[in-house]
Amino acid sequence: MRSIPALELADARRLVQTAWAEARSRNAIVSVAVVDGGGHPLLLERADGASPASGAAAPAKARMAALNAKPTAALEQAINAERPALLQLAELLGPPAAAMAGGLPLVLDGHCLGAIGVSGMTPEVDSAIAAAGCGALDVPPALG
Repeated sequence: MRSIPALELADARRLVQTAWAEARSRNAIVSVAVVDGGGHPLLLERADGASPASGAAAPAKARMAALNAKPTAALEQAINAERPALLQLAELLGPPAAAMAGGLPLVLDGHCLGAIGVSGMTPEVDSAIAAAGCGALDVPPALG
């Protein structure tokens, strides 16, 4: 048997707080979600004025990142290039799961602790806000 570290609600709050600081610096109106390593929701916050769709997309991005232990931008690139069959992942994993840029997993010693998902702006801005959020913990996001 092995012990695996896990994100706690306090960790999720720190991730979201740091992501919000980055979002404010960019005047970005987004939703931010954090899930645990199994893709289960820990925290979701939607900014005033953020679209309802962003409130659904952020946790879906986080879930996809956590269950694959890969950034959603990499999955999106693969779908748009050589691996369109990866579109089936969302169906296999069950809703909500989305391979759209803005989701980053947190991996420690080969174990995915969870992920953060951001939605509401461009793929680049969503990803940058997610990456900033990851800076709140001493666990770097998996970048590829």
